Amino acid sequence: MKIITRVEAAKLGLNKFYTGKACKHGHHSERWVNNGGCVQCTIERVYRQRRDLIETMKAAQEVAYG
Repeated sequence: MKIITRVEAAKLGLNKFYTGKACKHGHHSERWVNNGGCVQCTIERVYRQRRDLIETMKAAQEVAYG
């Protein structure tokens, strides 16, 4: 990946940029221009939230329908 700063990416109208440095969780992935967050961390957080929601919904169905 090409190293580009957040400011340069914003000027070019891009959604993501790459610093070449790892995030605090060790991911070497692109970052979001709008908040500077790691793209891989976002993906993992969304999968975790979906999994938790599915588990919660299954538990609620068990209570409601037995």
